[in-house]
Parts: sequence; structure tokens; C-alpha cells
Amino acid sequence: MESLRLVLSIFSALFIGWNILYIISLKNTRLSFLEKLFVSYGLGFGFISLEMFIFHFFSLKFSLFSIMVWWIPLIAAVLLVASKRRKSHRPGGKGAVTKKTPLSVLERFLICGISFEVIYAFFRALIKPIEAYDAIATYAIRSKIFYLAGSLPHDFFYNLSLLFPHPDYPLNIPLSETFVYLFLGGLNDQLAKVIFPIYFVAILGILYYAVKRLSGRAGALLFTFILATIPQFNHFATNAYHDVPFAYYCFTGTLFLLYWFKEPGSRGYLYISAVMTALAGWTKNEGFVYCVANIILLSVFLFLNRRTIKKRGLLNGFLYVGIMLLVLAPWLWVKFTANLVNSDVGSTSLEQLNIFKQSYKIWPIFYEFQRQIFGPKKWNLIWIIFILSAIVYRKKLFDESRRYATISLILIVSGYIFAYLIGRDDIWHMVGTTWSRMAMHFLPLAVYWLALLFGKFEPDI
Repeated sequence: MESLRLVLSIFSALFIGWNILYIISLKNTRLSFLEKLFVSYGLGFGFISLEMFIFHFFSLKFSLFSIMVWWIPLIAAVLLVASKRRKSHRPGGKGAVTKKTPLSVLERFLICGISFEVIYAFFRALIKPIEAYDAIATYAIRSKIFYLAGSLPHDFFYNLSLLFPHPDYPLNIPLSETFVYLFLGGLNDQLAKVIFPIYFVAILGILYYAVKRLSGRAGALLFTFILATIPQFNHFATNAYHDVPFAYYCFTGTLFLLYWFKEPGSRGYLYISAVMTALAGWTKNEGFVYCVANIILLSVFLFLNRRTIKKRGLLNGFLYVGIMLLVLAPWLWVKFTANLVNSDVGSTSLEQLNIFKQSYKIWPIFYEFQRQIFGPKKWNLIWIIFILSAIVYRKKLFDESRRYATISLILIVSGYIFAYLIGRDDIWHMVGTTWSRMAMHFLPLAVYWLALLFGKFEPDI
């Protein structure tokens, strides 16, 4: 029965996410069925946790009924719109039948490798409960408090949260775990951990379809295999840390913005990007780096294409920022009214913002960077390939088809370096304990960037 309830919790999040996707995409995107499922998963849990957080403002208690009932109007609206579209749709002639080519030996090998990594990730996640230090002390303890209290306690942000590490951390994943506990009818860390490897699968799926549009099936399988087999990445899909879910939101938010750059008429991509980027900020504090990076990236695109997009571009820019602020507004309100200060950065002073005074931190930062780059035990050869590719194909980095992905990676890494520079903790400790996780956040985007760089990959094996 617990397994059935777990499946129902995942299905409920998927179903709600599917309806949200239907509304925000305006049926104006070219996504396959599986792509929609992968996007719906993150949307569902992101908005359910946001809804549970909003309950705090109205002193509402958590229950499956109180959470699910508010989604009935959305589902009804989607059914109504879908039925009207079906009636107005005039079926045309039969579409062209695409002939499926048989799988090559290489493709079969890659599918087996990806499948093994996925199955092994689920196995490692489910053989033991949440036991990693930060996963318990920073995240899981909050989800248990919310479940046992049946709500977010009134004094949680002003008193109780201060007893645990990082009181300013967003609550997307803790509340998602609480949602699963509600379905299970009790605290079960082992089963609740299933949400993390599913985020891992969703990233692989979204990357596969993104690369498939560039390089066909073989190239898509190759780059998906590369990401799936990186030890650091697939390990964090099993230990209940937030870095893989966070990487999911960061990657999806940036990828759909790149999709919109290619098809500015498909506004649904822009809306999905805005929502996913905002949910990154609702998952980890580092998400605000991605919010700023994507706003700057969008501004660069609008400036470079100002003659063709004209006034529509400015409107789209305002819409993008407005959607992000709307999604993040409840959390930002609590964060500032409760004066939740980041324990690593603290209250930023003018002295901390003086980059010249903080320049002594550059050496420890880059020392740790190179230590990770040349660390095949965690990363295989991905970062070495990344740097060598950037050097060899340096003339291609800012081609029209690659420039925005390149700029995005530069902005993200620069944002992290800036955060390290203004941090108040000992820089050697700070960068030594966090960079190996920070690099995972933009790892899927880096793999996609490599796919953009190499282009077609269709071997006859």
C-alpha cells in the first residue's frame, strides 16, 4: 500500500504539472509527450510546494484534500480549453510517416549504459533512508517538522528555523517531501527519496530531446550517456541533497530560454523558462544567480535583435521578469520580513563588495577550480574535454547558434565567483566544501554546450 501511495503522490504532482504546462505553454511549443512529462514533474512539485508555503499566510493546515482541491479550477479550465480546441480543429490529410531506423550497435550500448545508471541510481536511493549530514540537518528535518505540525508553524521563521543550519534556505524540496509523507500517511525517508532520482531521469530526458534536435538520435544518446555516467552527478541523485533538483530547474530554465531565442514567436518557451528559473530560486539560494544571469542573457538577446523584435522584445522582457517576481514573491516577502540572512555571505557590507580588497580570494578559488577540473574520480574527463573544446573551437564559441549558451555559462560561473568573493566565511573552507556541488548546477548546460559545439554526430556503427 505504501508503494501504491508513493506512485499516487508522483502521479498527482505530474498531473498538476501537466495542467500548469498546458496553460503556460499555450500549446505554442513543439514538445514530445515524454518531454512534457519531464517538464511537468518539476512544475508539479514546484507549484505544490509553493502552494503549501502560501498556506502559511492563511494559517491553513496541510491535508491531501486541502492541497488538491485548489487545483480543481485549473484542471477544469484546461479540460474546457482542450475540448474547445478539439471541436475547432479540422483534421487534415495524413501526415508523413517517418521511417524509424534500426538501432546501431553503438546506440544499443549507450541505451544499456544509461539504463544501468538510472536503475542503479534508484537502487542506491531506495536501499537506505536519508542519512547524509546536510540532507538531514538542513533539509529533511524541516520536512518532518512540517508533516508533524500539519503546517508551517507560525514561529518557524522567527524562532524554530534559527535552530538549524542555513535558516534562509528555500523550502521547495522540504515541502515536496512533506507532500509525499502526506500521501504515505507517515514518515518514510526511504520512499520519499524517490523524488531525487526522478529529477535525475528528468534532466537526462530533457537533455536527450534537446540534443536530438541538434545531432539526431545517436548524438543525443551519446551526450545523455556522458551526463548519466559522471560519478559526482549520479551520486547526488541518490543522497537527498538539493543539487540535482536544483540543476534540473537551472538547466530547464536556461534551455527553454535558448529555445525561445530560436523561435521568438513561440512565447510558451519564454514562459516555461521564466517559471523554471524562478523555481530554481525557490529551490536553493544559488537560484538567484540564475535569475540574474537569465535576465542579463535575455537583455543581450533583445539588444542584439532590437531591429527585428522591436517593441515586442521590451514587452517580453517585462513579462519574463514579472513572472519570475510573481512566483518568488511569497518567499522573498518572508525572507526579508523575517530577516533571514545567508549564513555564508551574511549582511553584505561595502567592504565585502570591494572586489579589490577581496582579490586575495582569487587564488584559493582557482586552485579549487583546477582541482575539480583534473579530478576524474568525480567528473570523468568532462571538464578537461570542456576546456580543450573551448580552446580548439574558440572561433565557434560566439557563433549565432552558440553565443547565448556560451554567454550563459560565463555569467553563471562569474556569478558564483562573485558570491565567493563577497562571502564572509574562510575562503579555503568555503570553496573547498561547495565548489564540487556548485559545478553540478551548470553541468547539464555544459554538456548541452558541448553538443552545440560538436554539431552533427551520426556514426555508421
